[in-house]
Amino acid sequence: MFKTCGQAKKACMHEKSERGVIFMKKFGTRLISAVLAGCMMTSVLPVSAFALEGSAEFERTVSAQENSDAPAEPSGEVAAACPLTGGDIIINNDFIKANGNVYSMSGTYADGIVIDAADDDVVINVTGETTFAKGSAAFITVRRAKSVTVNAEGQTIKTAEGLAYSRCLYAENTFTGTAVLHGGTYNWQCGSRPACYLLGGNWTFDHLTMKAITRAIDTDGANVTVNGGTYDCSYSDSATFLIQNSPNSSFTDVTASGAGWVLNAVNSWVNVVGGSYSSNKAEVHPDRPTLRASDNATLNVTNANVTGTYCDVFVTGATANLFGGTYTNTNEYINQEPPKLSYESPALKVWNGGTLSVNGAVVDCTGGNAAISSGEPAGSDYSYVAGGNLVVENCTIKNSQYGIYLGWGSNASAELKSATFENNDSDIYLASNKEITISDTFTTPATIKVADPEEGRQLTVAGNANKLNLVGQNKDYRVAYDKAQHYYYLTQQEPGYTLTAEGATATIKNGDDVIELAPNDEIAKGTPVTLTAHDGDGLEFAGWTVTVNGVVLHDPRDLLTFPNEEDQTTATFDMPEGDVKVRAEYNSVDPVEPPVDPVNPVDPVDPVLPGVIIGGAVILGAYETGTGIYRLMNMQGIPLPSNRIELAELVWERAGKPEPQNMTDEDLYADIDAADTDAQKAAHWMVEQELMKFDEDNNKFHPCFPVSKLRVCLTWQNAKDKGLID
Repeated sequence: MFKTCGQAKKACMHEKSERGVIFMKKFGTRLISAVLAGCMMTSVLPVSAFALEGSAEFERTVSAQENSDAPAEPSGEVAAACPLTGGDIIINNDFIKANGNVYSMSGTYADGIVIDAADDDVVINVTGETTFAKGSAAFITVRRAKSVTVNAEGQTIKTAEGLAYSRCLYAENTFTGTAVLHGGTYNWQCGSRPACYLLGGNWTFDHLTMKAITRAIDTDGANVTVNGGTYDCSYSDSATFLIQNSPNSSFTDVTASGAGWVLNAVNSWVNVVGGSYSSNKAEVHPDRPTLRASDNATLNVTNANVTGTYCDVFVTGATANLFGGTYTNTNEYINQEPPKLSYESPALKVWNGGTLSVNGAVVDCTGGNAAISSGEPAGSDYSYVAGGNLVVENCTIKNSQYGIYLGWGSNASAELKSATFENNDSDIYLASNKEITISDTFTTPATIKVADPEEGRQLTVAGNANKLNLVGQNKDYRVAYDKAQHYYYLTQQEPGYTLTAEGATATIKNGDDVIELAPNDEIAKGTPVTLTAHDGDGLEFAGWTVTVNGVVLHDPRDLLTFPNEEDQTTATFDMPEGDVKVRAEYNSVDPVEPPVDPVNPVDPVDPVLPGVIIGGAVILGAYETGTGIYRLMNMQGIPLPSNRIELAELVWERAGKPEPQNMTDEDLYADIDAADTDAQKAAHWMVEQELMKFDEDNNKFHPCFPVSKLRVCLTWQNAKDKGLID
């Protein structure tokens, strides 16, 4: 038998009237109201201060809310919240007309409450611990309403012990309004039924604490907005949150945990911002990912912390976009006794034509086989499954067997735009016949390994410039670059070395053909190379700077030879065992502006003088570059120095290689190899004799800076004037 709230009131009042209390209070209140009404008409006295005094109905409720839709009350009274008592209650239009639309709830309920309020608003205030004690039923069912609000801050709503197959909230698909749950603890310990099963409406869960056995929130057509709060499912065949067929759901700063799928988005649009999601009871379901997107769902996750013991994010036939955040996977239930699982799982995985985009995240897969994967390993239980599209950008990927795993299955693809790899056995792994797309912007060193190494095995999709730094990990193979088709591949050939020419053209011969080398082209050891300096465009060619394996040669002739000593713009060499960089150096020939020495910017010669006297001879033009100046200086047969260290060594050797007086291990010049003792001695001695200067601020000599012919002559003459050389 259904009892209305009005019937309950009458029964309660009748009971109390037998005690001779309520009736007198009610009568007294009505009498006072009538008297005050009469006074108001004659004297306009305020009465609101007295309106609630002595009200029996107000005393029975914890809260009271003004309700414009409530039945008319005598002037000056405020409508009280109607208590919802233990019988089966249907809140419909008739019920609202009789009792208002604001209700209070507490105690034990043996039957459920149905809200079928058409276009009315319904408010329920939970005023004390509330227990539902009926199995195989729903506590609150929403069929129709404009809005439903449940205020439960500081209160607990729970099931009776041993209760099964019951729901806390059930929204039928006829509900199209809004519902808001404010605060409270929902302890719903019923197996095989979700705590909240929502087929319709737009629901907001505002800072709830909810514990459930099987799914805290389950939607099939409804939208949910979950703001803050804590949600936990100790046992779940499905998920803590199962969001199905939802056009727009969101989770903000939520703390959620569960036995397996903590959030499963199915054919829905779900936005997750912040919060923490952890699969912390994987002994129940060790093969369940923490977050899952399937069946054309779109899952956007921003700055969340996600942890799992099997997989953090699994995308199958759906789209997931991960922005920032951390993803930590331990795989701690793999290969245990008794065995839980026989195979490992990546932290992030995409299947079945789905798309997984990871941008700015930190992915830590300690103990797992891969941090991020598309597809499955060949031979796994799921190797038959199609792969998906994987895009990785600006991520840190660490502590995994494989950083990025491009696995088995059709449609499996991976694109690496940028990443930092840390402590992985292999940064990139490719299953048989798989090729990865790597952006030219990716310049970080990365290791790469394939399941099927062979000569010419292509590694990257065609279209790369020769800029990547890939290190092969397959035994007996190295990574090479195909400059014709612009991809990287494996080869067993003896490794070549790179040549970088600046201000010059580098060529080799293939039979009668002359081949111009591109930057970073690989050249086998011993290959003859010809260098041709570019036109200086008004500058004077000053010589070559040569670097082999990062070490600058003090004398370019240690590598280069010159077919014409009078014209050193053409040089030849045989490719050494190491990478080579050569740069053509140029001096200004401006008759007014000399080259600026980094440690002696002021030339002792006044550039405006029409002539310079050197050794008794007048040289016309302060920067005359002809060979006659050397003959006048008695320097015939002496090689022309092209830079500062060559000049220093020339004068020092001519002086008999004297020992510098003040050179110690602590003050060796920073830009001269400490092992090059002669160069260090020559530079220090020249500085001590005030023939040259050094960069005191940085303790550098600048050995490779070019010197003009005039500078050579002036320094040579200065050394002769000091009696240091003949």
